[in-house]
Amino acid sequence: MPIGCVTVFGVVSLLLALVDSPMQLAGARLLTGLGLGGGIPLAIALVSDLSPPMAQGRLVSLMSAGIPIGFTLGGLLASRLLPLFGWPAIFVLGGVLPLAMVPLLAFRLPESIAPSGIARTRNLVVALFRDGHAPNTALLWAMNLFNLLSNFLILLWTPAILHGSGATPSQAIFATSMFGLGIILGTLFTASVADRFGVEQMLTYTVAFGAVCVLSIGLLELRFSSLSVIICGAGVGIGGCQAGLNSLSGRIYPPHIRSTGAGWALALGRIGAIVGPLLGGLLLGIGFPPKEIFVAAAVPVFAVTVLMGILGRLRRRE
Repeated sequence: MPIGCVTVFGVVSLLLALVDSPMQLAGARLLTGLGLGGGIPLAIALVSDLSPPMAQGRLVSLMSAGIPIGFTLGGLLASRLLPLFGWPAIFVLGGVLPLAMVPLLAFRLPESIAPSGIARTRNLVVALFRDGHAPNTALLWAMNLFNLLSNFLILLWTPAILHGSGATPSQAIFATSMFGLGIILGTLFTASVADRFGVEQMLTYTVAFGAVCVLSIGLLELRFSSLSVIICGAGVGIGGCQAGLNSLSGRIYPPHIRSTGAGWALALGRIGAIVGPLLGGLLLGIGFPPKEIFVAAAVPVFAVTVLMGILGRLRRRE
């Protein structure tokens, strides 16, 4: 299945270079999303299955670091390719790279160690709410939704908000890049300490730090240098939290429903990723002061802090 998802993503990315209408572009992007959306939860489940128990959180978090790192490197490559070869080159590269990995995955990717007989259990989604998993599932879904809502609200609206507040276009882009850098640093930090201090307890403090940073951006008048550092801190808290949530999705569930649990948690998160930018546009449309968008963005991050504390208490009882 992971190889199939990578293949679908690569092939459809190549086809994107040939589209000639917005409708074709939208349809092809939907198919690439299916490949990517299927591959990530399967990767979380596979790494969780194959990791030693004492290193599971660290290894899943390190695997999750590939997402923001790839996002950042992809943007840098796109900025170089676009003026030289035009927009189709972005999709050609985005298709060639995953397809080049397919032979390597076919020969080197290990099989899951989940019991094959249990893996054929029907109604896997229903199983996420049985055998005491219901509270954990509800909390994971809510935290993924709120965290990615705030993540994409900040990521996509920061340039416009800062520019509207008096920053130059280059400053606005730099500050947004600092948020992306913070996401990478937060993911790597989570990987380094997840198994040492306990995932839930560590994430509670990490996301609380991110929430304070986001709130500070909206409430304080800061010099640009200080603002950039705090935006990076917000990325550390929110990015580290998402890596930790991926780790929890692989840790909470037994192997036969692990990929289902990770997939549904990320699916709820993607709903938040869609709602976040729309919410920012709605708030600006009704006259919300631009900087106070960050105050609004801090609310779901504080909600994740509370929910993570609840999950940690439940897990300790278990």
